[in-house]
Parts: sequence; structure tokens; C-alpha cells
Amino acid sequence: MTGEIIVKAQDSYAIVKIARPEKMNSVTKDMMDSFYDSVSRVTNEPNIRAIIFTGEGVKSFSAGFDMDTILSLKGQAKKDFFKLLERTMRLVHGSRTCITVAAVNGYAIGFGAMLALACDFRIFSANALFRLPEIELSVFPGAGAASYLLQLVGPSRAKDILMTTRKVSAKEAIQIGLADMLVNQDEIMESSIGFVQELLKKDPKILIRTKTLIDGMTGKELSEAEEVETVYLDEWLREL
Repeated sequence: MTGEIIVKAQDSYAIVKIARPEKMNSVTKDMMDSFYDSVSRVTNEPNIRAIIFTGEGVKSFSAGFDMDTILSLKGQAKKDFFKLLERTMRLVHGSRTCITVAAVNGYAIGFGAMLALACDFRIFSANALFRLPEIELSVFPGAGAASYLLQLVGPSRAKDILMTTRKVSAKEAIQIGLADMLVNQDEIMESSIGFVQELLKKDPKILIRTKTLIDGMTGKELSEAEEVETVYLDEWLREL
């Protein structure tokens, strides 16, 4: 089975599922194309205000890239693949219309780890495991693997996780700020949906503007962050 990306719309949110359970939801080139197209489509649906990403089954969110895919890539095809990966993660992280939540229901390795990092929120099941093995595979850790991880856990921990390529347990993830919530495996989707539904009860414009405000201030000096905040405040005041 080659795997598929399953999209299910539920009122004002959508669930995007990586489905290739017999291969731990590892992602092929065709699946990544489909994933990019699916996310592009969902984020342009006017009634969809949140996306929950998860994996099929109870073992894996996504265990990374299909190794046959990676090993078969040469020359320009390899360059194109990794630029597509970068565009995909930028698409998720840069969404200005949807709140994004990773329901990490198991192994989040490589692609799965990057996807979790790109989301606004990460809800881990107790059996979740996070790992970025790129350096071990002689692959540069781009596409958010370094930049988004740095924002969440700081430079020292980011270097540790990336350079050692070690596994991060769900318990450690919650302790270091990599995960926002830790739940039992059988509660992962219920908890993720409940979290999204509570968020979506709030004023939609204020909610999304708050998300983009925080993103816009991230990494800036305090004075620069204050200037960004003032721009957003003035924009809101003009609309009153």
C-alpha cells in the first residue's frame, strides 16, 4: 500500500490524517505532494478555522520519510524533494487562517517531528516519541527542524536534540516545552478535538490575529515586539 492523506471536515475544523499504518505512517513523495495539496485546500476553505494533524493507528504519528523514496532520489530530484518539504512546513507554520494542532499519537520522527514543530500546538500521547535523525542520515536539518525547535526549547536543547539525534520521550517533551499537553493514548483525539472546539468559541478575528501577533513578535527584541503589538492594536482600534 502506498499510503494516503485523509481529510475529514468537521464543521469549523478539519482532521488531516497521515495513513500508511503498515509502514508506521512513513511518507512517500506522492504522499507529501498530496499532503501539501490537502493543506493548501483546507487553509483556503473559508469555514475551516483549525486543522488537527494526526496519524493512522495507535503507534505512529509519522515515522518519517519512506527510505526507499529517499534512497532513490538523485541530483535535481533530491533537491526538489527537500525544497517541497520546506514549502510544506512553511505552509503549515505560516497559516494565517487556521489554528494548527498536532495530535502526536505515537512516533514522530523526521517528517512527523517537523510537522509537529510547525504546528501552533502539540498534544502528545503518553506513548509518543520525538526524534530528528537527519544529521545521522547526512541530511541537513532544515524545513523548520532547526528554527522551530529553537523557538520552543532554546539553543542548547535544540543543539542536543539535533546533533545527538536522540529520542525525546513524551514525558521529557512536556518538561522542556516541546509538548503543550500530555494525555493517554486512547484520549488523544478526544482531547485534541475538545481543545480546538474551546478555542473556536472565541472571537475568530481576535483569535487569528493573536496567533499572527505572537508569530510576528517571536525572535524580536522587546522594543521591536512592542512596535509590532502597537500596529496590531491600532488596526483593531480602527475597526471599532
